[in-house]
Amino acid sequence: PSSERLDQADSSINSSMRINSLHVKQFSSKEIISWNLPPSKSHAIRTLFLASQSQDSIEIFGINNSGHDVNSMKNCLIKLGVKMEKLDIHGNKFPLGNELIGDDILSVIIHGVGIHGFKKPDEKLDVGNSGTTLRLISILCSRFDFEVIIDGDMSMRGRDTKSLWDSITNSGVNVSYLQDEFRLPVKIHGPWFNEDQNKSLIIDVSKSSQPLSAWILSSSALEEELEIQFSGVPVSNRHWKLSVEMCNSNGAGIVILENRLKIKPWSIAMKSKLEVPKDASMVSFAMLAVSCLDIPVKLTGWPEREQCIGHEILFDISESLGINWNKSNLNKLSISHSIEVDITNCNDIITPLSLMLALASGGKITGALHTTFKESNRLKSTKQLFESFGMKCDLLEDGVLIPGNQFPKTTEKLVHTFGDHRVFMSAYILACRVGANINGNGLHKIADEKFIERISQKD
Repeated sequence: PSSERLDQADSSINSSMRINSLHVKQFSSKEIISWNLPPSKSHAIRTLFLASQSQDSIEIFGINNSGHDVNSMKNCLIKLGVKMEKLDIHGNKFPLGNELIGDDILSVIIHGVGIHGFKKPDEKLDVGNSGTTLRLISILCSRFDFEVIIDGDMSMRGRDTKSLWDSITNSGVNVSYLQDEFRLPVKIHGPWFNEDQNKSLIIDVSKSSQPLSAWILSSSALEEELEIQFSGVPVSNRHWKLSVEMCNSNGAGIVILENRLKIKPWSIAMKSKLEVPKDASMVSFAMLAVSCLDIPVKLTGWPEREQCIGHEILFDISESLGINWNKSNLNKLSISHSIEVDITNCNDIITPLSLMLALASGGKITGALHTTFKESNRLKSTKQLFESFGMKCDLLEDGVLIPGNQFPKTTEKLVHTFGDHRVFMSAYILACRVGANINGNGLHKIADEKFIERISQKD
């Protein structure tokens, strides 16, 4: 995306929250921060999505305070006729509507509607700022023999999702672009795969694995075997393989071959109670706080290694980043090492990781080209964030080269975060070191409701 598109994303207004400037004061507290990781968006969104397609009632634990992206998926499913309930910490059960899944919620109960139980929505489906919700809901709706309009916030409208729409039209579904080609809002009218149509797809996996995940997670409605071939070198491999694992553990028999998948018709059979793990990628901000503010962190919720979806790399390189990670305790070390990090399978950490390298001994990040297709072009927005705080990095074809031993400098100018919650969260931590005015107030709620509260209460 061009810098013009970054400016457009930066000026967007999310329909669910006011995005405006925030004055962050410098603070010098060294008191330990209790850092409880939020639920994994990747797991939570997939679990809600699969449970809604089952014919059973599924109770999901560990989903409270999961943020606006998970809420976007929940709201879309409710509009499609899925009934949900919430159980509070006192054991009381209530219908679940558009409200966020907050602190007081013990679990959410999804009453699945099966393959054919989804209803035509009375209004358009709003995916908000959630790219995962967009991809999954779009493929789900391509199964239906009724018309659905899908839209999102201004940032989402600016994202090119051509590979998603190509895969849908190639399945025989009619996709109409209501404004710009290959961008939201769109009108979808299925169903997919008529009797005479070849049951195979070619999906471009070089920019995002989410269209592939969407087909995998919607595949319980298939009536015949589907073969999906990969075009390009796949990225975020741990995420699409998570989709395969979740389906296969709930009744599917999806076969992964060298450059394609084979999916036979299957029925969803989920356990009645499920737990959503915490989001390992979010530890990058706890580590950045340790690195930038020299504040010790007491970490809770670090998931099992196989549930980290590639972000276990943060634990593996923590010492090189100058962080001592001893069980649940994170502290700053006096020594660090320059390293090269390949983030092909963990693209969400590029901004905080880049800053940690700059604050330590520097290094290089590779495998990051697909980060240019996120809420912002995260290569460009990361570089601009560096420059806002008087720091330097050089963009490479697929990553960033970062000099070490840098420190953020005070700035009088407004720090732009381009409608990207991970850029905003990184900027907030830098601002806690030197003070700054940053825009995007509220963006953290997309993924981590308690982010600012957790840090600011120590000031």
